Amino acid sequence: MSDAHGSVNGLREVCHDIRQPIAAVLGLAEAALTKPDLPEDTRSRLEQIIAVAQWQADVVQNWLDVSCGGPPGAGYTDVIRAVNQAAAAERLTWAGDLTLVWPPEPVFATLHPVILRRLAANLLGNATRAAGPCGTVTVEVSRRDIWVLLAVEDDGPGFGWLAGGRGLGLPAVARQAAQHGGRLECGRGGLGGGRVRLWLLSAASRAEGRAADAACPV
Repeated sequence: MSDAHGSVNGLREVCHDIRQPIAAVLGLAEAALTKPDLPEDTRSRLEQIIAVAQWQADVVQNWLDVSCGGPPGAGYTDVIRAVNQAAAAERLTWAGDLTLVWPPEPVFATLHPVILRRLAANLLGNATRAAGPCGTVTVEVSRRDIWVLLAVEDDGPGFGWLAGGRGLGLPAVARQAAQHGGRLECGRGGLGGGRVRLWLLSAASRAEGRAADAACPV
């Protein structure tokens, strides 16, 4: 057995084992929610625990599916919904100013929902770390021709000035984006800190391409 194959099998086993404690957390929190006269603050915290635990369960299941030869992460995803979910989770541990901007119409990308939320969470985590506990982060979603643009900007010191560098988040996002036909660009933003732009293929553009192919005479 090669080292690479052994590493994949080891990670698969770890993810398999993680599923049980995650399921236990979900079960305990859901059971607690059934208690009568539960204080509203406690109920809200339990619901947040359930949301975060379910998200981790989805990530683990997606990785297991892909590593076992399942779907490679394709699909159509509501980008605004995925960004909202990632932002809600980030706000649980970060008290800075987070602003979200998107168009009134839905925006869909050709990417599995779990993968897109992972990308958004990594970009947000990098930005809030750069901005510091009282900083500012803005997130913008838009459609540009055949692309969906997810831009994340912070008012931190900018790339190259963070303790520990960029970490694992940005390289992971760049790698995943490239695997699905997209790209990641990093630069300086209007807030004075870093600005990253994640370009993903628009689901609408793919649907339009299929419609055009169907209309062409054979």
